[in-house]
Amino acid sequence: MTLGTHVAFASVLYLGGATLFGYKPDWISWALAAVACLLPDIDLPPAKIGRLFWFVSVPLERRFGHRTLTHSALGLAMVALLAAPLGLLNPLYFWAVVGGYWSHLWLDMLNLRGVDLFWPSPLRVVTPGNRNWRLQVGSKGEMILLSALLVAATALVPLSQMGFRDGLQALLKNFDIAREQYQRVAGTDWYALELTATDNLTLQPVTGKFPVVGVWQNGLIVERDGELRAVGASQTSHNLYPLKARLIEGEPLRVVAERVNLRGHTLRWLLSRIDQSRPYYLLGEVEIADGRGPALTGRLDRVDTYNPASYRGGILHLHYARARELGPWLDRGAVRGEVVVQFWLRPGEAAVTLGVGEERREERIPEQLRKFL
Repeated sequence: MTLGTHVAFASVLYLGGATLFGYKPDWISWALAAVACLLPDIDLPPAKIGRLFWFVSVPLERRFGHRTLTHSALGLAMVALLAAPLGLLNPLYFWAVVGGYWSHLWLDMLNLRGVDLFWPSPLRVVTPGNRNWRLQVGSKGEMILLSALLVAATALVPLSQMGFRDGLQALLKNFDIAREQYQRVAGTDWYALELTATDNLTLQPVTGKFPVVGVWQNGLIVERDGELRAVGASQTSHNLYPLKARLIEGEPLRVVAERVNLRGHTLRWLLSRIDQSRPYYLLGEVEIADGRGPALTGRLDRVDTYNPASYRGGILHLHYARARELGPWLDRGAVRGEVVVQFWLRPGEAAVTLGVGEERREERIPEQLRKFL
């Protein structure tokens, strides 16, 4: 095959692999695959790479002939051994070289002659078996193949950036694919959910782009109008029923987490240690001192529906809670419990740490009796 056909075929395999297996393509690995796909023809002096490295190609052709050693599994193994150090820099670089080299052998199997894949065995590998379906170098058939490969490579460029499932998700706007996609990459970037949904309580339509915070009961937690809402198929566990959804990647995200033992402290003390101007979330369980408290946070949602702070059986459950959801429990002492504070940072933002904090002094003497003291 000609140089252009080999490069086009290697590009299709490289971009197709990125689409199917989800690795991120880059210009360096793509260039390595394109160069590697030309290396087998180093045993042919008239070839472009043969003319460039004539001091290697001439002896190779005289000693072994064309499409023998360099077009065999042995030649592929030798190239893989030489390319092994690239794997230390980036595994993708190594596989780009090996895959590019293999693409040349695979494509040459379509020629009339085929390749001596198992050299020094005389067994020759060709495909397809019918000679009439094989291609001659520079023929009209090869030009048709080259055109098809160029079209395929062009179509694969955008798909390779997203991956097959993510590309399918962008096309179908399927919520389950969006959820699985977020679970794979949670904590790496800021994400938003482009959503068309129905509110399970009011049955009103909901549309917009909402920041994604976390996951809940086979669904996602998003922020809508300052409140956290769960999106998913369950009417008892989720606030919003998704009709269409697409996950949108944003800036890189860095999460800094600190564990805090709340025994003997209040949530107000914890919040006083947190810079309220920075994005943060609280996760964990706290046993409240007196075992009493409101069953709900005042919202009209059902008991089973997602709530950032829910109180049951003397235990306060926190799942991505913030100060605004903790009002009823701020000054109740904790018997025991550990809370994880997550700080979400954007690129270039300084790390966040917890401050010293201070407890709010609780006045236990009724106001009407203070005048007698």
